[in-house]
Amino acid sequence: MKNLLAKEMSFTELDNFMIKKGYYSVFEDGCTKEIKESANVIYTSTKTNEAEISIKFEITQDSGEDEIEESFYLKAINITKI
Repeated sequence: MKNLLAKEMSFTELDNFMIKKGYYSVFEDGCTKEIKESANVIYTSTKTNEAEISIKFEITQDSGEDEIEESFYLKAINITKI
């Protein structure tokens, strides 16, 4: 996970990476706005059903007015095991 630090990627790329690592997707109706506002996303393990990873990020390119909310780029600045 530390290889995500300071790497710029789309929110979709981050979510797909975390799914491959054994975490549930965070794409649920309405949650993206709150994730963007807090600049933090928490991933839950598919094995334990417990929240395990917190990723703080900064938005490097926000979604445009004519794009879906998930269409933004970010850079992870802190990854914490909960």
